[in-house]
Amino acid sequence: MDLPRPVVLPRPIDDLSSELAEADAAIELVRTGAAERVRLVALSDPIRVASLVVARAQAAHVAFTTQREGRSLTLTFGPRL
Repeated sequence: MDLPRPVVLPRPIDDLSSELAEADAAIELVRTGAAERVRLVALSDPIRVASLVVARAQAAHVAFTTQREGRSLTLTFGPRL
């Protein structure tokens, strides 16, 4: 059995950096097959995060969708394309 390799991420310096790091981790989890889907909720600026990570998800061949429920916006990464 292969042991999982840790995903090394840069240290965030502000809320946006932190949320982008979470999105990058979600993309990496799906890309490597460690997760089929990852949902990010309760982000402080989900529209800004979504606009910055959509190209990253496409480049990694990971599906990316958003879902609005009331005032909340959920970002979903996966499955692999």
